[in-house]
Amino acid sequence: MTDIGEAAPFAADQRQSRSLSQPWTFSFWLLIASLVVNTAAAFLMRSHATIASVDEDESEYWGIASQLHALGLSGIPARRTLPFPLLLATLRSIVGDNYFYVQLLVSALLALSPLLIYWLVRRQIGSERAAMLASVGFLLWPPLVRYGASIYSDSIALLLFLVYLLAFPLPSTADHPPLRRWLQFCLAGGLLGLCLQMKPLYLLYTPFAFCLAIWSETSFRRGLSAAALLTVGCIVVVAPWSAYLSAREGHFILVSANDGETLAGGLNPNLMTMDNSRVHVTAGGRSAWQGPGKWVNMDETGYLSPQEFELPYAQASALLSARARAWISSNPGAVAYLSARKLLYMWGIYPFWNGPSQSLLGNIPLLLLVAVASLSLWINRHAWRRLAMFWTLPIFSSLVCLISWGSWRFRMPADAGLIILAATLCATWQLLSRERPGLRPVSLGQSRASVSDASSVRQHADST
Repeated sequence: MTDIGEAAPFAADQRQSRSLSQPWTFSFWLLIASLVVNTAAAFLMRSHATIASVDEDESEYWGIASQLHALGLSGIPARRTLPFPLLLATLRSIVGDNYFYVQLLVSALLALSPLLIYWLVRRQIGSERAAMLASVGFLLWPPLVRYGASIYSDSIALLLFLVYLLAFPLPSTADHPPLRRWLQFCLAGGLLGLCLQMKPLYLLYTPFAFCLAIWSETSFRRGLSAAALLTVGCIVVVAPWSAYLSAREGHFILVSANDGETLAGGLNPNLMTMDNSRVHVTAGGRSAWQGPGKWVNMDETGYLSPQEFELPYAQASALLSARARAWISSNPGAVAYLSARKLLYMWGIYPFWNGPSQSLLGNIPLLLLVAVASLSLWINRHAWRRLAMFWTLPIFSSLVCLISWGSWRFRMPADAGLIILAATLCATWQLLSRERPGLRPVSLGQSRASVSDASSVRQHADST
């Protein structure tokens, strides 16, 4: 279990002389900056857009919000969940059916995300400077700015997920009264349940949450109790929607019925026959391509006959799931190839050059970020359990990629984790410079002995 003596692997910076460095003052200006960036991005990318010109998923969510307003819960299809259409319907009730006004409200709501990053890092790592750097990096990270100026559910789901991470009990609070600790885990579980309903891909995060709950306690027995309470909180939130949808569709559905479509769209024989020359422009004006590593609609998978397309969605999805799993089990080589292509696309490796904006603002910064975050994790490997909340996020996003495909929207939690890990490097250097004024940050080119020396200094500082 987590060593409570390692509760603060990085020393908090107590020498803040400027008012901007004070937490609440910095939070205020960070919020203002976030509102400016998000609003500017919305005006630059979406001010001339209509709901007819946005991407397919965005248009679908808008339509579901309309159905929700007209028909109530029966207007939610089995392949989607309630919270995000409900949010859009609520915002439309405030500003009307003008798409751009709704987009501005969504962008303003997302301005809270950098603040959550700031307080999460400050709480979890204990360094003011690392928290400031992580929050500013998150605010300016190009993919997050791009998806923030959209009505995809991913950005709002990430906002909610950051609230969950902030509510997750710290290992250093393991000596708090048991009742208080139990309530904290139940609350965190409830927030995770909301994440699952906002974006069902977070179902794949639940095993990570379970393990982190175990690691957060001082004994395995207490850790299992914490994980059980986290699970109970999650189930309490998910159960009402699951019960309603299951009763309506006539069979058990946990969160949504799109598991078969999700799996089949990224792993099917038709993708093996495609190449990257199938380039098209989306309704939102983006240049996109189809081929191995991408995802196709259910009518392009080759798993269903024309007659089976007429079946109710839940039945068609079940057929897709069964046939996709059968193809996966009998074609391991093709599955390995498609899985590798999906991962290469998600992590900005292939195609490396995919137009100036995606390559210069996406692939290249991502690979640099991965390198810095990896270096930070290696240098701070003595605190791997405390940093597990962050380094597990790229693994989680990669699992989502393998089940579905390598959309950069699905990588957003990983981006947040990598930005935070990279920011911890600043805290490490700050600590080293206080202990040894002449010591400089270890670079990628330095020797193993230099890294070992830096680690020794850091461990000595942790013990004082």
